[in-house]
Amino acid sequence: MATQHRIEVFTEGCSSCDGAVVYGQELASSSTEYELQVWDVHGAEGSARMKHLGITELPAIAVDGEPLVCCAHDGEEVNT
Repeated sequence: MATQHRIEVFTEGCSSCDGAVVYGQELASSSTEYELQVWDVHGAEGSARMKHLGITELPAIAVDGEPLVCCAHDGEEVNT
């Protein structure tokens, strides 16, 4: 059985975030080992997950629970 990897895309549902969603979809479709979760941070679950991972800017992508370097926590307060 192949190892599953989880790709999470965090979005506010705006057109600026569309590129990140498309990129996440492309990554997920490149192999059966990838699972895609798109989070709308306006919802309670998406906002909580974003804060849990320390993501401060959107759009953002995390792989296996680790934000990509460009999306990592920079010490600033998250406002969602």
